[in-house]
Amino acid sequence: MKRVKDTIALLRRTPDQLRLAGLSAWRGKERGLAVFAGVFLASLVMATVIGYGAGLSQIFLQEGLQNEFFDGKIDFDQEPNENNTGRTNDSILWTSVCDELTDRDGGEISDCGLVFGRQGIHASGFFNDETLRAQPLNVVSINNGTGKWANVSFDYPEASENGPPINDDRTLRFYGDTLWGGELGERHAAKVLYGEWPESGEEALEKRAIVLPSQIASRSGVQINETIDLMTFTYVTDYGTFKDPIVDEDCAGEKTFERNEYEYCRVEMNVTNMTVVAIYEESFGNPTLGFNPVIVHAGILNSSQQVTLMDNDHGYLAIAVDRSQLPTASTSDAANWLDDLKESVEGQNYTSEEIEIEYVDIVSGSITFFEIFLGLIQVFDYILMIPIILLSISVLVYGLILSLEQRRREISIHRVIGGTSTGMQRMVLLEVFVIAFAAWALGYALAPFVVPLVLNAVGFMSFRSGDYEVDATLSMGGTFMVALISIGLALLFARSRTREFINLEIDEGVRKVAKKREPRLWLHWLMFLYGLLALLESWIQSEGGWWIWGGSGMIDNFFLNALLLLFGPFLLWIGGALVLSRIGATGPRVLEFLFGRTAALKDIHRGLRGSGSSESINRLATIMLLTLSIVTLAAVQGYTGTLVDERTASVQSGSDLQVNFNRPMTNDQAVFEVNTALERLDYSTGFESTAVGTIFSSIQDEGAQLVTWVVFENHEDVLMWDTQSLSESKSDTFDEWDSRGFTAGGEAVGIFDFPDSGRSGAEFVLEHRRSIIVGFNITNDTIVPIFDNSTVANTTVTYTGRHYWVPGLDTATAEQAIVIGEISYRDLVGEETANNFTSNRWFFNLGSFSDDDDGSKLRRLRVELESSDNVTTASDWSTIHRDIERSGGLIFGTPGLLSLQFVVASVASVASAFVFLSLVLSQRKRELAILQAIGASPNQVTRLVLFEILSIIVVSMILGVLLGLGISWAFNGFFGIFGFIFQIFLGSGTPIDRELIWPWFELGVVNGSVLLAVFVALFFTTRRALKSDLAMVLKGE
Repeated sequence: MKRVKDTIALLRRTPDQLRLAGLSAWRGKERGLAVFAGVFLASLVMATVIGYGAGLSQIFLQEGLQNEFFDGKIDFDQEPNENNTGRTNDSILWTSVCDELTDRDGGEISDCGLVFGRQGIHASGFFNDETLRAQPLNVVSINNGTGKWANVSFDYPEASENGPPINDDRTLRFYGDTLWGGELGERHAAKVLYGEWPESGEEALEKRAIVLPSQIASRSGVQINETIDLMTFTYVTDYGTFKDPIVDEDCAGEKTFERNEYEYCRVEMNVTNMTVVAIYEESFGNPTLGFNPVIVHAGILNSSQQVTLMDNDHGYLAIAVDRSQLPTASTSDAANWLDDLKESVEGQNYTSEEIEIEYVDIVSGSITFFEIFLGLIQVFDYILMIPIILLSISVLVYGLILSLEQRRREISIHRVIGGTSTGMQRMVLLEVFVIAFAAWALGYALAPFVVPLVLNAVGFMSFRSGDYEVDATLSMGGTFMVALISIGLALLFARSRTREFINLEIDEGVRKVAKKREPRLWLHWLMFLYGLLALLESWIQSEGGWWIWGGSGMIDNFFLNALLLLFGPFLLWIGGALVLSRIGATGPRVLEFLFGRTAALKDIHRGLRGSGSSESINRLATIMLLTLSIVTLAAVQGYTGTLVDERTASVQSGSDLQVNFNRPMTNDQAVFEVNTALERLDYSTGFESTAVGTIFSSIQDEGAQLVTWVVFENHEDVLMWDTQSLSESKSDTFDEWDSRGFTAGGEAVGIFDFPDSGRSGAEFVLEHRRSIIVGFNITNDTIVPIFDNSTVANTTVTYTGRHYWVPGLDTATAEQAIVIGEISYRDLVGEETANNFTSNRWFFNLGSFSDDDDGSKLRRLRVELESSDNVTTASDWSTIHRDIERSGGLIFGTPGLLSLQFVVASVASVASAFVFLSLVLSQRKRELAILQAIGASPNQVTRLVLFEILSIIVVSMILGVLLGLGISWAFNGFFGIFGFIFQIFLGSGTPIDRELIWPWFELGVVNGSVLLAVFVALFFTTRRALKSDLAMVLKGE
């Protein structure tokens, strides 16, 4: 009962005690600034990172929806067999289900159409055995009589690399009438690179349309409006397993095994006489329906073929949901909405035949992938933000130590007049709580404004408003966690330090002396050496080996190597700061040794000799090292990431401007189109142009055809070659191409066993089968040329090394291609063909014009060109660069987080220099008074303090920057691994290596700001100390 009464009494006194604690905190605000700064930074950073994760989830959902053609797949509820009901093999009746779906009262389904493609899944959930079993239609071969398709492979291992092992061959889909127009047609049209997506099913059928993915088109060299005479594909009639295989007599086609461990009976089917109307950009999203199919109008299939595909479960309905109704505030809200839609759609039968359906939700599958990938991103970003959170905690702890040390005498006096240990501890903790709560509230309140900035970062310290709406409000759980960690840590450390002070002897506190606890230097050195080992390991791996170690580094064990590289950078940072701070604190003695006899220091050099030995000075040096090293890390990695963005844009665009025409153009015709667009815009500029020729050749006696790209002499620099794109320098490679040299992609090197050395000089004979028009046929009022492919030309070429990509061209094809110069090209095709070279794709280098007005002139020129009847598509470097930046610099959100880290660490370094220096000098009032008492002039005292503190700060800054450079290098492997994963996920086929750059100007600005803060702190604090009454100071404040 007594305990209850005491508790009630305590609760009644708490408001008054909090008010008094607030007043005390305000009166002693100088000593509480460091505590406030530490809690504020921790709260701001943690709340921002959590809010950023929620906002990123919303953006990924909105972004992911734009990359999917279909939102759902409608299958029959049952597999086909002789006895089941609820399904049909009538494709017209099956298509009529779309009318009922789009006429639903809620209007959730906005578009629907028939597709012949992947079989019905008939399974719940994703990627169980039943889900993996259903097979798509697969392309076997294509032929158009020109020989272009003879060596095109339809193997597609990228499908399993980017999704589950469903099928490793190029897929095929036949689209019904409604899919060529409407919303689904618009989604497909947005992906078209060359040609035009038909506006209606009638137009597509009239043209007998076939649409090709970009990789297939590139490998075949096919052009828009070319005719395809024959395409062979397979469909599946039966399946089996290892335990229950297909009986040979039951399979009318070929039996195959897939990586999903199922056996299939595949039967071939043919379609004929199609026209290439469009080529679209490949990407990898949800794998449910297969990636990047060849697309053909379903009307090309005859009625018998359609019935056969329906009987074997290859017919389904593709739907588009009304995305304006889909909640995008969170993935969980979207998933719940889609679950309700699925339940509603499956809850009834359709048409007079009572067709039973199953709704396969593709968007929910995408959400699953987003959450997996978001988990990877958030792991990366949380690791990235660990240093700034630890920095906040360090500022908090060191601030508590300094502020509580100022209260030793106050605590001792309270004990003399009868204060209890519990009462004094409560007094200090309440004051810390008030400060911490105010700091947490301010950091938490600012976080929702900081999150959009982080998400809108388009480069390091560069921001542009995005197209997405984000709700950055933290959940109750997130709010509680941030408050618990930030305020809880402040109270935890305050309680520990307060106990130490309360346990001091009274005279110890009054006289301001204390037992000195020796630091664990062995532990500091152990952490530092571990970090240096990780730095060396990272450097060896990045250099591909050093001394006795190979490219795998010093440690072969994967697990141990991962532990070293993961924890090494953090231990290098913490251990390095603790070890190097001892050197920073010796700055005054270094200054005295070097310049002690000069006129400026001659009369104070003895004072400098004994400076820098206090723990307070060591803590100041440590804080400077911690903050400035993080500033350096953020600046180096941030600007390196920005450079990666620019180089990636150059790889994708190829030059300032890339224009794709609707028919092959000569150089003069292409230049005329660009000049005409410039005149319409009233722009005037000179420019250079080039194209990359494409032919097929083979190494003599090897047989297999190689995609052979041609770079034209004196026009190589129109393309934006990167130092990483070639195994040798640009100038050397250009000279070698002009001297009948050639380079090869990685797969070509492996196939033909080219020498590894670019200087090997190994010679090969290249052969090319020329296509010569020898006559014409007239078919359906169309003149069709007759080609003679019997003439074979050859030339001797020298292998000079590898190329890793060619700017502006498909990077996957570049791996399989070789690149030759114009002289070799003329040997192979002849002078007449070379002199009349034409191409659909041309590149233009517009010089300084491309940099004018932030690239807006270049963007306007691109838009003007796209309005031309002769231009299919155009792209410019500025727009591509903006899109890459908008994607988060290939590591989504990292530029914003690094910018946040840079700003927070910069502010922390400047604020810490001011606050901690003020506290340190306040503790030395008595020392300064004694100097004055024994005859030192104010000028001497000022110079002594000035040179002492500046020497500590300058040495600490230099060491902090050097430590930051080391941490940046140690972290680079970490950034590279995650950057590679994210580049592939975001569709960049050319991962750029992260070559570090050093932003000395920005580092100089931050360090200069720190010095300015030091001068200001020295001026105010020293001036105040010198104005103090000497007698009062010497008797005791």
